[in-house]
Amino acid sequence: MELKTVELNGASMEGIGRALTPIGKIGSLIAAGEGFSYDVIDGDLGLGNSPSAGCLDCGVREGMLAKMERHLKTPELLFAMEGDSVLCVAPPQEAVKGKLRGIRAIRVRKGQALILDTGTWHWIPFPEVGVPSRFLVVFRSKTGADDLNFCDLVEPISVELT
Repeated sequence: MELKTVELNGASMEGIGRALTPIGKIGSLIAAGEGFSYDVIDGDLGLGNSPSAGCLDCGVREGMLAKMERHLKTPELLFAMEGDSVLCVAPPQEAVKGKLRGIRAIRVRKGQALILDTGTWHWIPFPEVGVPSRFLVVFRSKTGADDLNFCDLVEPISVELT
């Protein structure tokens, strides 16, 4: 099986979370002389009273998805600070004998941000074009200590990294 990569947008995030980057804003900066621009993207990110942040560096590697994780106590915000990547995700569900339904691959470009709903399966993003990538990750404090659930996929999945 091979996952074809789709662009990050409202449709590609349906059932797993939401895109935070306003459509049309990537690569389009404010015009000279305008001072500033502010867009409310999402009024409540749902991260609770005690969020924590971390920096996730993603090394270049083969596009084979063999494992996924989820968090049952928090959504997760991802902001692509460096590089374009492919993020593999699946809707919230119970894994059945190492299988998950609805796995998809979403291209996340430098400067884009998204929130994964609580329980959404995901894995470390795969950098595109042979260059490592970096993400800002924000979720509930102590998530790494008490809210990691893993699924070893019964059959690894090839991921398109173009």
